[in-house]
Amino acid sequence: MTSELAERQRALELLRTAFPDYRIVFSKGRWAAVSAGSPPAVWFAETPSSLCGQLFQAQLRNGGTVGPFGGSGS
Repeated sequence: MTSELAERQRALELLRTAFPDYRIVFSKGRWAAVSAGSPPAVWFAETPSSLCGQLFQAQLRNGGTVGPFGGSGS
């Protein structure tokens, strides 16, 4: 069984691979992403899947791309 820490690390890895233009972190039980820009946009979420959905919507609105979710190990 995967530990919570290992699962969180894997989620960070996948999110960072899929959304390389954002700084993504997990702190104090919340997920956050910050875009490069002036001013930068910030998203907060309770789960990695919620953050993923928010970033996907942001990419759709801004005409950006989404990287592969599988990473190099898939």
